[in-house]
Amino acid sequence: MLCPVCKSTPLEDRELESGLKGYGCSNCNGSWIRYCDYEEWKNICTEENRYTSGPDIFNLEYDTKKASLCPDCGRILIKYKVSSSLPFYVDHCGSCSGVWLDQKEWEALLNSDLQYSINSFFTSSWQEKIRKEMTRKRFEDSYRNKFGEENYQKLKEIREWIYSSEQKGELLSYLIDEDPYKI
Repeated sequence: MLCPVCKSTPLEDRELESGLKGYGCSNCNGSWIRYCDYEEWKNICTEENRYTSGPDIFNLEYDTKKASLCPDCGRILIKYKVSSSLPFYVDHCGSCSGVWLDQKEWEALLNSDLQYSINSFFTSSWQEKIRKEMTRKRFEDSYRNKFGEENYQKLKEIREWIYSSEQKGELLSYLIDEDPYKI
């Protein structure tokens, strides 16, 4: 098996976590995880095995941008966003369900307590949730830039107050009327 990133470096047996067999590249430090190995490991893990700290997850230098081939079956690996707060994608084989993790990505998954959710990354519901979170963040950033932080926070408070009121419609009408006292 050759590294899908380096293309010529053979993958070597590597234990990513106690009991989790993987295959690592000595050149780029990426890791290949076979579906069956991951499922076996996940099924025997308990709450006591939870990982609670890790390296700086935002210093990921080797997230591959180009398409790669599955080291097991040769199919093209598809990139999937992991989280709206993590700056990388994992590569997944739709044929054999293996997963390629670039350098430090396994540690980032551990640090974010996502190591038991890898199979969920490839579902439409997981990806839709991430898209919604990222869209919300873009809107929030846009409003902050447009109004300034202080005004944006005030607007959020007012909006929350209005939408929690039973008189929401009347409050909104009052606000948008240029002269609410004019007959």
